[in-house]
Amino acid sequence: MLDVLENREKTSVIAYLEKGKASGLFASLEEVTTDMWDGYVTAVRDVFGDPVRVTIDRFHVMKNFQEKLTDARRQIQRELAQEEARALKGTRWLWVTNWENLDAEQQAHLAQLKERFPRLRELVNYRETLRQLFEDRTITDAATGTQRLKAWIESARQAGLKGLDAFCRTLENWLDKIANYFVSRAGNGRTEGFNHGLRNILWRAFGMTNFAHFRLRVLDRFGRPKKHLIS
Repeated sequence: MLDVLENREKTSVIAYLEKGKASGLFASLEEVTTDMWDGYVTAVRDVFGDPVRVTIDRFHVMKNFQEKLTDARRQIQRELAQEEARALKGTRWLWVTNWENLDAEQQAHLAQLKERFPRLRELVNYRETLRQLFEDRTITDAATGTQRLKAWIESARQAGLKGLDAFCRTLENWLDKIANYFVSRAGNGRTEGFNHGLRNILWRAFGMTNFAHFRLRVLDRFGRPKKHLIS
């Protein structure tokens, strides 16, 4: 971890990036991975321009999709008869979990539900095809990734579900930066791990009100050697 900023305002991010650029810290920077927040993306663009590739993290794309998938599933359930809707009570986990992460009993239950509720089966299939698209190692450039994502969007829109339509708009708005994932398959997995470590520091301290102290604690645990913290 290089540093911790007090807030995520665009001006704060730009100031940090400009300082790092001037000092040579980012001399070899080629790619930045981020979530779908415009402040981060525009800050990187303002400081580094086009030579630095901006990639939307796949984890955040799928997280957004899971939320919209839940909206679409609820829309389908509202259209079911009361007795059929009751059969789906308590099954959310089955619909949002990867097939390989379910045990044999759960897989059998989900297979029965898919047979009984074909529209929900179709919805889950969209989730699986999107996940397989991201995992397809034959896609090695952004242009091919863009083409494949556009084809997925066109197919998903045929379902006529508001939740899926909303996600498709999100994909289109960020399409070029999401497709950059296929260039080097960079992600924010390590960053999420650091975030968990930061929360652990706060939990163990029952909260910290002094940001300067919190920053030093974080850098001591996850960042630069102690001798570099004195300035």
